[in-house]
Amino acid sequence: MTESFLHYLWQFQYFDKKELITTTGELITILNQGILNTDAGPDFSQVKIKIGAIDWAGSVEIHIQSSGWYEHKHQEDAAYENVVLHVVWEENKPVQRKDGTWLPTLELKDRADKALLKSYQKLVSNTAVIPCQSAFENVNAVTRHSMIDKAAMIRLEEKSKQVLKLLEINQGDWEETAYQLLAAGFGFKVNKDPFLQLAKALPYKLVRKHRTKVEQVEALLFGQAGFLMAKTKDEYLTQLYNEFEFLSKKYSLAQNQLHPSQWKFLRLRPANFPSLRIAQFAGLLSVKENIFSALLEMENYKDLESLFRVQTTHYWKDHYRFNKRVQGVIPEMGADSREVLLINTVIPILIAYGQSRDDWSYVDRAVEFLQQIPAEKNKIIRTWQQLNCVATNAFETQGLIELYNNYCQRRACLNCTIGSAILKPVV
Repeated sequence: MTESFLHYLWQFQYFDKKELITTTGELITILNQGILNTDAGPDFSQVKIKIGAIDWAGSVEIHIQSSGWYEHKHQEDAAYENVVLHVVWEENKPVQRKDGTWLPTLELKDRADKALLKSYQKLVSNTAVIPCQSAFENVNAVTRHSMIDKAAMIRLEEKSKQVLKLLEINQGDWEETAYQLLAAGFGFKVNKDPFLQLAKALPYKLVRKHRTKVEQVEALLFGQAGFLMAKTKDEYLTQLYNEFEFLSKKYSLAQNQLHPSQWKFLRLRPANFPSLRIAQFAGLLSVKENIFSALLEMENYKDLESLFRVQTTHYWKDHYRFNKRVQGVIPEMGADSREVLLINTVIPILIAYGQSRDDWSYVDRAVEFLQQIPAEKNKIIRTWQQLNCVATNAFETQGLIELYNNYCQRRACLNCTIGSAILKPVV
């Protein structure tokens, strides 16, 4: 038995309500089961019930055993003083409120549909990667798509919270925040942390001062990243080294300088080497004076996407890293990489900004952009494809990733409308 199953029973009233009584024998009439609370506090709010001859309005708290009330120390929490009914699988201990009155309790163990409980246990205990995979295609298409859309918005909301958290650290400076997030984005999965550390060690206001000379932007970035440790026979490296020597003393940057060992090259394709990514990042920062403002101005997806078709200095046309020239011309950042940056960095920034300003046009624009980005290709998406669930754009793939990670893997089937539809009792 799980509390989520009890939440499910109460939310959809899937239990025998004939002669419904408390554990002390008082008649219960449920007028409104209330709204599931996903934040702190009692499990259901805005509940309306009648116990005996008295109408009550308040909250419902749910536990497997009634002693959970004391185990969770609800008796010490003022938020639980408005609980009007304690719903439990089994009452193993009467519960007393802080004021000394007894809390009315409803026991469900003899009222739940045994077949429903068996179906739930079978669903969440099977070993399939996606618990409902055998029944997935039988679920109404509208139900499936609405849950995928809901999961996508949940994922975007979580990403936007991270943006707003960093914004708070940066004291509301959107330009600095966007700069740091874009830096982390250019690090992709492997070098995300050192890239973010680099951006924090090199304030955006300093980069903007030298934006018109991309070599100086490169000198600042590569120098602060720890790549310019000594002069060599490489003329361009020496040029950047000398430039950084001057700028580092001018802006007192030495104390926050990263070490070359923090950057990961092992098992990366050359196109993902952090040295090339830093050069590409320098190219982006040199295009616009204020990168965040530039993102806000992009109302057309093609314009936004073209912003990330960054050009590097001539040196990086035939170098993936310093001192190692390669044959041929190194192409610009690939479409897949640009799309990853847009999905994981730019879209969350736009959504967070819209939410902070209570201007939902930015949220709508971000979702519209996502719907114009091709569907992502990864192991999770291939798993869904095996169920004939084929996404057509990045908004849908974001929903499927969220569904997989935070519903399927956690066996949170009762929080998913697809799982709820599968378990719904036949009337």
